[in-house]
Amino acid sequence: MTFRRRHRVLAGVAGVALLVGIGIAPTAQVTDAAFTDPESGRATITAFDVPEPVSSQTPGCVASSGLLGANPIVTIYWRVPVGVTGYSLTTTEFGLANNQGLLEPVLSNLLQNVSTTGTTTAYVTVINGALLANILGGSKTLGIRFTGPGGWESDWLVASASFGLLGANPQCVMSTAPSP
Repeated sequence: MTFRRRHRVLAGVAGVALLVGIGIAPTAQVTDAAFTDPESGRATITAFDVPEPVSSQTPGCVASSGLLGANPIVTIYWRVPVGVTGYSLTTTEFGLANNQGLLEPVLSNLLQNVSTTGTTTAYVTVINGALLANILGGSKTLGIRFTGPGGWESDWLVASASFGLLGANPQCVMSTAPSP
């Protein structure tokens, strides 16, 4: 047998072996798996918005310096927005701006310097003492916000108070700021 013929025979044997192997291989198993599902779903997603407190009068805040700026006081007039229920003083947080100007909730041990009276239609919050320390010739930013279900928080109602040297020219301006 010549070299070419040997290769042809060998290729033929390999081809027949391949066909026999395919023929005796097991077939695919029957399965109950399905790749489509005729069911569908629909949902409506609604964003939850905690309303922020609003000023209850004009001006919304008043800064007073006391004698030579020795006893600075900031008074904030605020309320729950008209038509909103479920929010009151018990769902309120008070805040103070940190060194970077961001409002942070005031720790409970400092609240002896914050007193609030009134009802949901007209609260009056008075801040004095340690929270306003070192304000002579400077400013403080104070905030009020509501907390809602699931830990959601409203934007801050902000009172920015400023005092000149020895309490001269006290001023207070209201605005809002987002909660982080």
